[in-house]
Amino acid sequence: MISYLKSIADLNRVNIVEIKNWADMDKYAQNSEYEGLVVSQETYENAQKLNKNREQKGLKPLVLIVIPLIKDNNNKRFSSTLIREKLFKE
Repeated sequence: MISYLKSIADLNRVNIVEIKNWADMDKYAQNSEYEGLVVSQETYENAQKLNKNREQKGLKPLVLIVIPLIKDNNNKRFSSTLIREKLFKE
């Protein structure tokens, strides 16, 4: 994923971390240098909880960027991994 993002954007201002669970999310929430968080529709609710935790600790809420889910003709969810695989095959 990171190599793909580097190929389309300047990442000098960006810190990309993988958040696997609530403990990871809460750990990164404590860093006042973070300004935003990219989340899926599925994880948006947890991101809102994270912002409440930040505000309780006197930190600014993160800007939440929500990536919508995309489904194929069979009503199955497209993943970013699947899309990237198809892009790089061509």
